[in-house]
Amino acid sequence: MHTGSRLGLLAVALSVALIALPAHATRKPPHKAVHRPKPLPAAATQVPAPNLNAAPSLQDISNFASAGAPNLALQFIDRDQPDFEMDPEGWMAWERERIYLYRFTRDWQAVIARTAKLPVNLGADFRSWEQARAADAWLQLGKGREARAILRRLIWNPRTPLDDTTLSQLRQLVVRSYLVDQDLADAQTAVIRYRQDYPKDTGDWPLLEARLFLRTGQPQAALDTLRDSRGPDARMLTLLAALRAGTEPAAKVTQQAEKLANNTKLPVAQRVHAWYVIAQAALAANDPVAHIQALQAGLGLQPGLLDQDPVFGITPGMLWDAYLNYGEELGNQLQLVVGDDQSWFLAASNRYDTKPVRACALFTVVAFNAHSAQQQAVAHWQFASLIQKQKNGGVVLRHLYLDSGRFPAIAGIPPEVRYLLVNDVLAMPDIPLASKLMQGLDRPPPNTDPAAWQLQRAHVFILGGEPDAGIAALDQLFASGEPVDPGDVLPVLFDLQTIGRNRAAIPFFQALLQDQLTSDQQRQLLFWIADSYKALGNYAQAAELYLRSATLTDPYAMDNWAKSARYQAAQMLAKAGYIEDARNVYQGLLNATSDPGQQALLRHDLQALMLMPAKPAAVQP
Repeated sequence: MHTGSRLGLLAVALSVALIALPAHATRKPPHKAVHRPKPLPAAATQVPAPNLNAAPSLQDISNFASAGAPNLALQFIDRDQPDFEMDPEGWMAWERERIYLYRFTRDWQAVIARTAKLPVNLGADFRSWEQARAADAWLQLGKGREARAILRRLIWNPRTPLDDTTLSQLRQLVVRSYLVDQDLADAQTAVIRYRQDYPKDTGDWPLLEARLFLRTGQPQAALDTLRDSRGPDARMLTLLAALRAGTEPAAKVTQQAEKLANNTKLPVAQRVHAWYVIAQAALAANDPVAHIQALQAGLGLQPGLLDQDPVFGITPGMLWDAYLNYGEELGNQLQLVVGDDQSWFLAASNRYDTKPVRACALFTVVAFNAHSAQQQAVAHWQFASLIQKQKNGGVVLRHLYLDSGRFPAIAGIPPEVRYLLVNDVLAMPDIPLASKLMQGLDRPPPNTDPAAWQLQRAHVFILGGEPDAGIAALDQLFASGEPVDPGDVLPVLFDLQTIGRNRAAIPFFQALLQDQLTSDQQRQLLFWIADSYKALGNYAQAAELYLRSATLTDPYAMDNWAKSARYQAAQMLAKAGYIEDARNVYQGLLNATSDPGQQALLRHDLQALMLMPAKPAAVQP
């Protein structure tokens, strides 16, 4: 191994470290301000100063979420939500905010899990409200049967009679559950019964009824139902119904849907629904390129969970099918024969830069139909590389390969594509997912330094919760004999120390110590090895290494690095029971220090030694 420049930079950065004392001990009294702030004008509006010592109020927490920090807001709710027995009204107010934030962040599993944590004495009304939110969460996840199990308990529970408004809302959720499960017969039955009981309902019911008509192939009935409905959802349903009923041309539907799809003020789900309408209009206009582009745009808007809407949902499977169908159509036009992979590759490559959708379609046919597994892998890599270059390409790529039934397990994704996914996922960052993607990718991708790849694997595995795999990657790196820059290795070893795997880190530090290093670099490595022994509770060994770090170049050194190492050594000597040795080291530091704050702390440490037990003297033979 050779020594690189990064360790030298670390040496410069760390050489400025003063004695390891608390920050307050080295601070000097602030200078008096020369310029005093001018008083506010009399007309200025003044508000009471915030009490920074008080816990955030519920309004503060709501403001945090509105400012873009919902996860911080949830952390405060977890910490500060009132106890139900002491303040039931306060608890319920905070609980409503909690559920709102779960829904806002689309954490549907958290909404569902919360119903198992409700207080025993919680009132029936609030319990029903929270369970209804759980039913809706199941619907968002595309699980109609699970939602119905909750809804039936709520509707038929004799201990909690429901008013007409609540009952109608729950029955609408039941209809939605049948639609989610694509159980159209039961959905129609539920709609008929609902209409019998609520003949004049004009709230959200027409939208739900229109959805059923669209699912059962009755677009004109959907249009009739939506005649008096307004709003983006109603507009989207109307456009789709008009397209399928043939009352509006595809071009006009596309034009109006594009206004909704590109309106960044609308919720993402509504924009996705608009792209679905555009995709359907493209199909009606026999425009496969526009169809693919619309599906891709809709998927690209959803970096997290995919929208599960039973009418407007866009799935990765739809995009795969669209690419395959178009690729086969192009192949017929170009008179390409399935199995003649080179001809397909040539045709795709000729369109790579100018017509990327056509190139992707041709690559897709080879990726799923080539006779050679190697050719399939190359086609997948070409396809994925081209997708990644397009708008929101990383999001689309993740959905195609990680959320599609075509690849039920990560191991089934071609390695060449996994390399691309790793880089994309690391940029998010999603370390646990990157760790799963890296499993089995022992060899580096093309044009990548092998040592750098192994270090990246080790780093991802360690932070992704698989430290043993990370340690194995480091073992593989050191055993390979590949030249490596110690400055690249050190951050990964610090990762091991951070997660408490100090025993595993020590041999790698020691291996680096055998390289051709400067004396300053050797001092640093000795210090960090000592840190690991300190964490392991081997205080005597840690003290030895700290002292080696301090005295490597000069037994009397008192530069900043030596002071830091000596101070750590004194602490370890005291913990190991070598009280006199610790006193000697502290006293030496005190003699070499002129800063009053540091002197005060060292005197305190010296005084504390009087309360510490000394190591028993060795028994003489």
